[in-house]
Formats: sequence, C-alpha cells, structure tokens
Amino acid sequence: MNELDDLFPTNQEIARILFQIASILDLIEGNEYRVRAYRRAALGVLLMRRSLAECIADGDELPLPGVGERIRKRLYDLINTGHMGVHEALLDELGAPLTVLLSVEGIGPKTAVTLIRELQIESLAELVAAARSGRIRELRGFGPKREENIARHAEELLASAA
Repeated sequence: MNELDDLFPTNQEIARILFQIASILDLIEGNEYRVRAYRRAALGVLLMRRSLAECIADGDELPLPGVGERIRKRLYDLINTGHMGVHEALLDELGAPLTVLLSVEGIGPKTAVTLIRELQIESLAELVAAARSGRIRELRGFGPKREENIARHAEELLASAA
C-alpha cells in the first residue's frame, strides 16, 4: 500500500524509535525488563512482512508475539497520531543537545553522550564542523567512515531544516 508509506512511519522508522527508547532507558538505568521489551518490539516490527501501519489500518491484530499490551497501545498511538508519548517524554528529559544529536541517523544515546561530553557538541552545525575537521575520528570507537556518515546525515538534516 504505497499511499500508506507516504502517510505513516515505515517499519524501519518505528523500529528506530523503539530501539531509541530502549537505549535511552538503558542509558538512564531504566528497568532491564522494560529495556528488553522495547528491543523485542523493535525486532518484531523489523521482521514483519507487512507494514505496521497497514495492519492497523486493516484492523488486524499486530503479529508481535511477546510484546505487551502497553507497547501495542503505544504503537497504535504512533501510527494514529504520529507521536509516541513515552519517546517524547524521554527526549524532553534528556535535554536539547542530546535530542538534536539523536535526530541524526547513526547516532544513538551512547554516541550522543560521548559527542557532548568529549567534544562539547550541542547543535547539528557543531556536529558537522567537528566531523569535517576530523575531530570525531579521534574519539575511541570512531573512524573516518563513521565520521563521514555522521557528517552526511547531519548535513542532510540541516539542509532539510533550511
């Protein structure tokens, strides 16, 4: 259903949100069972043959074994409203710099914290500048290819915001 693809988040986008919730909860020392539940839900969404939006639009039961009612309700909310309250609340709790960095594809919570702590990056422009000057690759666990990918995705976000 191509028209649904344009209106609703894809399974990959939904899984990214779920994985991000799990990572944030893990980062702020959330309940390990809750972290696992969000990771399980993300994997389930990624493995679905149909889009989650299509299942919900058709009124079908979500084929996500092992995913509880609370997360299912949040998935319905995400599809129907475009928002997931728990995700937005966690992002608000983390603050602006972390939220900005988490919007870049390839940057998860731990990477964002590292960039903020080690390089004092607080904006997309600062992230691009750090990547283009080779400062990111100097950090442990980063190399030239990862630095280039981060720069490219950050530049795309800056261009789309302009």
